[in-house]
Amino acid sequence: MSLDGQKPALLLHACCAPCATIPLERLLPRYQVTVFFYGPNIHPRQEHRLRLEDVRRLCAGLGVPLIIGDYRPGDWGRAVAPWRTLPEGSVRCEACFRLRMTATARQAAAAGCSEWTMTLSVGRQKKSEQVVRVGREVAEAEGVPFLAEDFKKRSGFDLSVIRSRELSLRRQEYCGCALSRRRALLSGPARKVAQ
Repeated sequence: MSLDGQKPALLLHACCAPCATIPLERLLPRYQVTVFFYGPNIHPRQEHRLRLEDVRRLCAGLGVPLIIGDYRPGDWGRAVAPWRTLPEGSVRCEACFRLRMTATARQAAAAGCSEWTMTLSVGRQKKSEQVVRVGREVAEAEGVPFLAEDFKKRSGFDLSVIRSRELSLRRQEYCGCALSRRRALLSGPARKVAQ
């Protein structure tokens, strides 16, 4: 709580509703949360639309305000172009994180939020230390503090699967980008992850 008894305002970047469930559950008691859905990495456009629909539904059900960023996949393509051949978890993902984190930090400043964070760390395929490092670098560059929280801890990922089932949220087979989608398609339908 702040000195005046009000919860501080926080902007939470969400790439999909399943990954937002546990972060929202853990953040709402401490913060006035606004969700920022910004996914220039999400491919194809239909996938972006489906994810946005579920994020809208989740936010509406919780009474959480939602800001929707512009869908500009070309921005993502340019951000990761030098590293397209590298695997997931590499500097390619860091470039993707940095793009979305920079937009989130700027949106947090514009919305008057005192902090911002990402749902990324809840995903089983994401390295929390990598997310936190890039988040801190962006926070320093943009001047808006990053809340470095590992939402995977305390069974965060497993709980997100349970909440997704309870709320009938669609879980994805890939993180969102065309490169991870291709990998998921090649590895077959048995692989279900939301990152």
